[in-house]
Amino acid sequence: MDSPLAYGLNSRLPMSVLCLATLQWLAFTVANVVTVPVVLGQAFALSPAETARLMDQTFIAVGVVCLAQSLAGHRFPVIEGPAGMWWSVFLILAQITREVGASLAQLLQELEFGLLVAGAVTVLLVACGLLQVTRKLFTPAVTGTFLVLLCLQISRSVVAGVLGIGYEGHPGVNPQVAILCVALIAFTMFLMVKGRGLLQSLAVLVSLAVGWACFAAAGLADTPRWSQAGWWAWPAVLPWGHPRFHLGVAVTCVITSLILLSNLIASIQTMGRTLGVSAGRDRFWRGTLLTGWGTALAGMLGAPGLIPLATSASLVSLTRIGARLPFVLGSALLVVLGLVPKFGQFAAALPSPVGYAVLFTVFGQLLGLGLRDLKQLAMDQRDLFVVSISLLAGAGLFFLSAQAWSSIPAVVAYLFDNGLIVGVVLVLVLEHLVFRRRKSS
Repeated sequence: MDSPLAYGLNSRLPMSVLCLATLQWLAFTVANVVTVPVVLGQAFALSPAETARLMDQTFIAVGVVCLAQSLAGHRFPVIEGPAGMWWSVFLILAQITREVGASLAQLLQELEFGLLVAGAVTVLLVACGLLQVTRKLFTPAVTGTFLVLLCLQISRSVVAGVLGIGYEGHPGVNPQVAILCVALIAFTMFLMVKGRGLLQSLAVLVSLAVGWACFAAAGLADTPRWSQAGWWAWPAVLPWGHPRFHLGVAVTCVITSLILLSNLIASIQTMGRTLGVSAGRDRFWRGTLLTGWGTALAGMLGAPGLIPLATSASLVSLTRIGARLPFVLGSALLVVLGLVPKFGQFAAALPSPVGYAVLFTVFGQLLGLGLRDLKQLAMDQRDLFVVSISLLAGAGLFFLSAQAWSSIPAVVAYLFDNGLIVGVVLVLVLEHLVFRRRKSS
C-alpha cells in the first residue's frame, strides 16, 4: 500500500531528522498531558507538592504505556494520553463529592480502585473474546448521549475556571482573569483552525506557553514552589493510599472505559490509514489488551485513565514522519521527565485558568463529536424518544442539589445524583431493550 509519507513506519532516519522528530513527539505529548494534572489538582484541592507529584506520575504512566504500545501493542506511533472523557469524569465526581460534603481524599482512593476494575474488565473482555459483543452496545445513540451529557455536566466547572471563580481565593468572577481567558480561547481556536504545519499540531502547547506568559505579566501567576526533593525520584505506587471500593465510582469508571473502546479502535484505524499500513485484527487485540493494562497502571500510579489519542495521526500527516523510532525515544524521554521532580514542580505552577481556557476548546470538540454521533441517527420517532428522554433525565439531575437525596441510602443517592450515569444507563435500556430495533430478515 503506497504511503505519501517521507518516512514510513519502519524507516531509518538521518540523525538530524531523528533528533528533531523525537523532540517534536516529546513536545506534542507534553502538550496533551500537562494541563490535566493542574486542573485536577485544583479540583481535588491538592497542595502544590501533590499536584507536582500527580504531574510526575501522569508523565510516567503515559510514557510507559506509549512505549509498551509501540513495541508490543498495536505498534503504531499513537500517544496514549489522558482521555478528555476520563479526566472529565474525575472532575464530575469531584464536583459531586464536594456537593455531598464527602472526602475528596477518599474519592482519589475510590478512583484508584475504579481504574483498576476498569482495566481488569477491559483485559477480561479481550481474553474472553467478548470485545466485539461489548462494542455493539455502544451505538451512536449511546456514545452521542454520553458525550453530550459529559460536556454539559463538566461545563459548569470549566466555565467557572475560565471566569476565575475561586482562583487565588477570589469568590466571584475575576474580570481580569476572564478577559485574558477569553482572549486565550480565541487565540487557541485560531491556531487550531488557521494554523499550518507544526504550529497547528502544537497549538495546545503554544497556547499554554502564551497564556502562562500573559498571566505572569499581569501578576496572576505564582512562581514554581521548589521543594527539598532531589532531582530524581522513583514513582509512588498507590500514592493516594489503599484503594477504596465505591459502587458508584466503580460503575462510572467501567462505563467510561467501555465507551472509550470505540475511540481506541478509531485511533488505530486512523493511524493505519495515515501510515498506509493495514490495521489488522491482531493490532486491535494487542492494542486493546495493553490499553486495559494501561488503565490499571494509571490506577496504580494515581493518574487519570489513558486512551490512544486520534490527534497523533494529524501530527504524522502534517510532518510526513511516520517512523516508530522517534516516538519510542520521545516516550522514553517523557518517562525520564516524570522521574525528575523539579520538572513536575515547574509544570504544576501553570495557572489553572490557563488550563481551563485551553480545555474549553477541547471540550467544544468533544461536544462536537457527540453531536456528530447523534447526526448519524435517522431521528425518527423511536430515535427521538431514546435520545431526548435520556438527555432530559440526565441533564435534569444536574440541577438537583445533593440534599435532595438525603432520605435514601448513600450508595443509591450517589448513583442517582450522577446524571451522567443515569443518562447512559437509560439510553442503553431504551436503545437495546425498550425500543430495540428488529433485525430485518
